[in-house]
Amino acid sequence: MLFYTIISILILTAVIVSIVITSIENNQFDRNSDLLSKSKSALSRQSNIAVIYFSRSGNTAIMANKIAEMFDAELIDIEAPKYKIGLKGLANAAMSFQDQEAEIIPETIDLAKYNKISLGSPIWFYRPSPPIWKFAENNRFDGKEVVFFNSYNSNYGQNHIDEFKSLVMKNGAKSFEHKAIIRGRMGSQLSTEEFLKEVVALFAEN
Repeated sequence: MLFYTIISILILTAVIVSIVITSIENNQFDRNSDLLSKSKSALSRQSNIAVIYFSRSGNTAIMANKIAEMFDAELIDIEAPKYKIGLKGLANAAMSFQDQEAEIIPETIDLAKYNKISLGSPIWFYRPSPPIWKFAENNRFDGKEVVFFNSYNSNYGQNHIDEFKSLVMKNGAKSFEHKAIIRGRMGSQLSTEEFLKEVVALFAEN
């Protein structure tokens, strides 16, 4: 009887935590979407610099948008339907965070015209998310300077960043640099304004 009671409590706790996280993510998504809708779009810019990113809740998206704005870069969003915002997307992210396979749109991009490419992804359980792994696997970076950027809640595994670097370099990159900002755990994160100041400070070093 005690065993089943403990199991029931654990299941209930997991459900409550998932609902709370989903609620926080939904709020982030709405807030970030509103901010992005007011920002100058970089989608149509003709540039030799590209900022290519995947984002679930919009945190990586606003980071990417600011970087594109700073360097007058072309901004390209990677979509991954499996991980859309919401409880199902959260569950899929939790179950497949170790994967390097994902359905992404677009699968490939002609990167020939770019000299420098910034790739952006959230960190899930200390690893870059599956969509950015799939994009890096599918595409050639011949002779390109690649900057990989993330925001994260608590930490990232340097071994995973090194593994991602190896993949990008194997696909022809001339150089690889990693830039990351700790935003903090859900419920006590940097405000959007503080976060964007951190982004500007980090990328102003270039």
